[in-house]
Amino acid sequence: MRNNKVPTPPFYYGWVIVIISAIGVFFSGPGQTFAVSMFIELYEEEFEFSRPFISNLYSAATLMAGFLLFTIGKLTDLYGQRLMMVVVGIALALATFWNAMITGPVMMFLGFFMLRLFGQGSMTLLPNTLVPQWFMRKRGRALSIMAIGGFAGAALFPPLNAFLVQQVGWRSTWVVWGVALLVIFVPLVLIFVRNQPADKGEVIDGKSTSAKLNLSVKKSSRAPLFTIVSIIVLIGLTLIPTIQSALNTTINWFPSTLVRIILLLGAVALLGIYIRIKQTKRRTEIQQEASRNLEEDEDQEISWTLKEAMKTRAFWVVLICVSIPALTNTGITFHLVSIAETKGFSLEIAAFVLSLMAIIGFPVTFISGYLADKVKVNYLLSGMFAIHVVAIGTLYFVSSATGAIIYGVIWGFAHGFERIVLSIVWPNYFGRTHLGSIKSIAQSTMVVGSALGPIPFGYFFAWFGGYQEILLLILILPITAMILAIFSPAPHYEDYYGTYKRADL
Repeated sequence: MRNNKVPTPPFYYGWVIVIISAIGVFFSGPGQTFAVSMFIELYEEEFEFSRPFISNLYSAATLMAGFLLFTIGKLTDLYGQRLMMVVVGIALALATFWNAMITGPVMMFLGFFMLRLFGQGSMTLLPNTLVPQWFMRKRGRALSIMAIGGFAGAALFPPLNAFLVQQVGWRSTWVVWGVALLVIFVPLVLIFVRNQPADKGEVIDGKSTSAKLNLSVKKSSRAPLFTIVSIIVLIGLTLIPTIQSALNTTINWFPSTLVRIILLLGAVALLGIYIRIKQTKRRTEIQQEASRNLEEDEDQEISWTLKEAMKTRAFWVVLICVSIPALTNTGITFHLVSIAETKGFSLEIAAFVLSLMAIIGFPVTFISGYLADKVKVNYLLSGMFAIHVVAIGTLYFVSSATGAIIYGVIWGFAHGFERIVLSIVWPNYFGRTHLGSIKSIAQSTMVVGSALGPIPFGYFFAWFGGYQEILLLILILPITAMILAIFSPAPHYEDYYGTYKRADL
């Protein structure tokens, strides 16, 4: 779908892609837990279902969606992000319309399934595979800007849903989001999204190829030509009186001074034409050399296939690592109100902690994005889990509102790093060509982790009447991941398959 009808801006077009990707992450909101949770009590009242029953439907639907995400990733590698974002956007809109019409448990299960597959799964997967196609050296910073969409969704969807439910009812609220997807998101994708820099005549991280070539040619040809001609003219005009005096004494028929100047300028013009021919030849050589260099720069990132990546130890270590935050964070978030009650905190304190997590996480995302371009990813991954350990440990010892706020701040730091590190680790480890297939496995694992996360918390509450035991137990997970990440740097392709060849793609 190579289409260049959209005018190229005076800056790198990849930043336009980042903005649209951020909007895409925002519109994953209808399928995220923070948005769906606003409807749970309404479903209880409308259909007289118990909360455990609805929770089980939600977890089962999430699990099924997670297992099917690999299909979305494979299709993305085949057909590109632009087409898939349009298809998924329309599918998510249809899912919201379906949820507006549910009448029983079967429709509710299918509604949850579509929301989780096309919303939480696909609408998060696609932007996270699109941005790395456009950035390599500034990948961390680009992903940090894209993450604004996620924070905006987490901050805006709950109050917007509450407002819309009060104004138009819960069924119409689902319709509003479906219409917004069709009217806002899908047209933006069709107009602005391109799969890779080559579709806009640009190269990864930089300006267009033609602009770079023209700049190099201008510097190498126009400046020397101008200098040479100027020197010749200056010398010629300086010597004209002397030449004229000598010629008048020997050749009486030599033309007037004006004619002599014209002849001199003609000679200069012929010399300029000769120089221009030489420079044109040199221009072609420069273009060919620059084009080869740009292609080498663009292709310097080695891309692994999914099968190749799965044969490395790093793939499985990172897969374990990315599933742990999904499991622990979802478990804590899902039961945060209940955790607050067992510690004597009010509902307002629990809500404030959630808001604080998003508020702190937002600026931290930019810090982590900058660091991701400077520091090895496995070190950042290990540091992220160290913050998770501190956060969960703080929650375990919290006994006052001040302590809860401190926990919210630390949790925000962990969340800010998590947004970037878990997104950038896959393209930095295994390249971008097969990123859809590779990252879909990770996304599936994260979705499964988020589905399973609340379950042990519920069982431990039933067994012990609180959450202290499970908080202490789950500390094992981030501690283990922290250690594994330190000793799992990006793999080297030649260590597994020898010299990398472009034909392997």
